[in-house]
Formats: sequence, structure tokens, C-alpha cells
Amino acid sequence: MAQPVNPLTPEERAQVLDIQDRLIELFVYRGEAVEAGNQRRAEALQGEIDELLRQRDAIKIWATADGK
Repeated sequence: MAQPVNPLTPEERAQVLDIQDRLIELFVYRGEAVEAGNQRRAEALQGEIDELLRQRDAIKIWATADGK
């Protein structure tokens, strides 16, 4: 079975992995905030999550559009 081609450079993969690690932390913190009834904190964390998701997706889109 052939290995899938990864269009990301090692640096881009590292960036995506860093973002994904941070996303995991933020999802945990958001869950804790929701459990504690702290809606303001949960919303702020969701904003950070949304921004990181945009960054991650932008890296992937840029990498594939760059013809790599």
C-alpha cells in the first residue's frame, strides 16, 4: 500500500502539530469552564480555538495551493 503524500514541509508540519497540541489544551480548558458555569471564559477560549483552527487550515491550504 502506497504512503499518502504529505504536501507540508517539516516546518509546516511542526506548526500544525504545535497548533493541534494547543487546541487540545484549549478544548480541555473550555470544557472545564463550561462545567464550572463560566460562560465568559468558555466563550473567550472558543475564540482562541476558532483562531487556531483558522491558522491550521490556512497552513494546509497554503501548502497545497503552493504546488508542493
